[in-house]
Amino acid sequence: MNRILLTCVGTLAAVSLAGTAFAAPRIAPPNTAFTATGPATLSNPPISFSCTLTIKGGTGPALPTPPFPAGAAGGTISGGTSTGLGLCPAVTIGPATFTITSANSAGGTGFLTGLVVKLGGTPICTASGPTPFTFTNGSPSKIGFGGLIPGTTCTFTAGLTITSVPNLLVFP
Repeated sequence: MNRILLTCVGTLAAVSLAGTAFAAPRIAPPNTAFTATGPATLSNPPISFSCTLTIKGGTGPALPTPPFPAGAAGGTISGGTSTGLGLCPAVTIGPATFTITSANSAGGTGFLTGLVVKLGGTPICTASGPTPFTFTNGSPSKIGFGGLIPGTTCTFTAGLTITSVPNLLVFP
């Protein structure tokens, strides 16, 4: 009897531990191109730009384990362009990768790796570490940046709205 009880408890523990692998935060749908646009401000004293930033990217492949719906751990930003007054058209963002680090029904957080902001093709802010962002689920969803780009004197704030179809969502 004790052997059966121990076997049941061991099986439940193994299933419980295996379930933690399913709790990875995700962005959906996977393997999907997206565009996001909105106001952005970049400040690298003594210069500052307030522009409209558009980024393009794609979500990564679906995580190999359930639950459903399928989602990706992150994806890539292929680049970004700016419009607006003054030097705004010369401000671009180079390719970067992103990872979702936490999520709930309202949205989540994540970070960009490899963020480089350029002016006229010349890097002016190159992140030395992960650059945090927030993600707000909605219709459409929003991506927010606010604060210093790690390892630089650059401050980057942006409120970007997903403008492509389908809309993106993050979830635990």
